[in-house]
Amino acid sequence: MKGKMFLLCIYMLCISILSGCFDATELDELAIALLIGIDLEDNKILITAEVIDIEYSSDSSGTGNVSVKYVQGTGNTILEALRDITLKFGYRIYGAHTKAIIFGEDIAKKGVMQYMDQLFRARELRESAYVIVAKEDKAYEVMGISSGIEPIPANYIVTLIDSIKYNPKTIDTNMMDFVKHYYHMGRHPVVAVLEARQKKGINHTENETGTENFELSSIGSAVFKNDTLVGYLSGNDTKALNYILNNVKGGIITFPTPVDGNKTLFSSLSTIKVSTKNDVELKDGRLILKTKITITGFIGEVGGNIDITNYANLEKMAQACSRTVEEGIKMTVKKVQKEFGFDIFGFGHVFHKKHTEQWRRIEGKWDEFFANADFQIEVITNIISSGLLNKPLTVKEK
Repeated sequence: MKGKMFLLCIYMLCISILSGCFDATELDELAIALLIGIDLEDNKILITAEVIDIEYSSDSSGTGNVSVKYVQGTGNTILEALRDITLKFGYRIYGAHTKAIIFGEDIAKKGVMQYMDQLFRARELRESAYVIVAKEDKAYEVMGISSGIEPIPANYIVTLIDSIKYNPKTIDTNMMDFVKHYYHMGRHPVVAVLEARQKKGINHTENETGTENFELSSIGSAVFKNDTLVGYLSGNDTKALNYILNNVKGGIITFPTPVDGNKTLFSSLSTIKVSTKNDVELKDGRLILKTKITITGFIGEVGGNIDITNYANLEKMAQACSRTVEEGIKMTVKKVQKEFGFDIFGFGHVFHKKHTEQWRRIEGKWDEFFANADFQIEVITNIISSGLLNKPLTVKEK
C-alpha cells in the first residue's frame, strides 16, 4: 500500500512538472514577423520587420483580413537590433513564420554570412525562408509594397518568387541552399532579387503618391562570390541558369518561326517537362563542360503561315526552339565566365563526383579552370501537341 502511494506521489509530481514549458510565451505577447529586412546604416545594422497586427486581426475576425505593421531596430549585431525593437514596439520579434530574409544591396556587398550566423543560431527561424537582395535599394524600401492580389506584402513577395513555376526568369533560393552553396566548393550562391518599379499610369494623377503607385519585380537574380554580392543576372540569363541547374518547373520558350527566313515572326512553346544532365570531361588537359537538355512541351502560339499539321514543319519548329535555347545558354555561360570568372552552375559538383582524385588537387583553383573551360550543349525538343488548333488561324483552307 505504501509503495502504491509513493508511486502515486511520483506521478503527480511528474504531471505538475511536465504540464507546460518553463519558458513559454503567450501568443499575444509576441510580434509574429513575416518578413525581416537587414540593412547597414551609419555603420549600424538596421532591422526592419513586417509583423502581424494582432489587434486589427482580432477586430476583423471572420472577414479574412489581416493587417501588418513595420518596426525597426538598430544595433551592432542582428540580435542587438532585434532586441532594440522591443524598446520601441513593446513586443519581442517571433521569427518562426518568417517567409523571407531581404538584404539591402549595401550590406550584401560587404558579405552576409556573419549576419546569417544569428539567423541560423536562433531556434525559431525556418531554414526554408527565402534569401532575397533588394536590387539597388535598401531592404526596407522594397517592403510594404503589395501590388498583387495578396493583401499582405510578405505573401505578395512569396508569390513573386514562387512564380518560377510559370516563368524561370527568377530563382528560389532559401537559407539552407545559400549556406550549402557557400560551404561547398564548385558552385557559388545565386539568390532572388526584388526591385521597386513605378507603375505605368492608369487613371492616375501626377499628385498621387504612396506605395500604391509602385510594384515589385523579381526578374533576374543576384550573384554572390562566396557570401559577397558581386553583380546581377538579367531575366534571360537567370532563365538559362535555371535550365542548367535543372530548376525549370514550367514556362514558355519563344523562338523565331521557321518560315521563309523571316526573323520577325515568333512562336512559343509551353514547357511541360525539362530534364537536364550535366557532365565534365578532361581531354588533352583541357576542361570541357557539357550540358544535355530534353524539353517536352506543346505549341502555345504560332506566328506566321506555317502548317504544323505537316510533320516536317513540326520538326522545324522543334529544331528552332532547340537552337534558341542553345544560343541563350551559350551566351549566359560565356558571360559568367568572362564577367564573373567563377562557377554558379554547379559543374564543380559534377567534377568532384566524377574525378575525386583530380578534384583534391585543383579544388582551390576550380574557378580559374571553369573560367577557361570549353562549353558544349545539346538541346532536344519534343513537341507533343499543337493545342486546340491544328493550323494557325492565318492559314486559309482551299
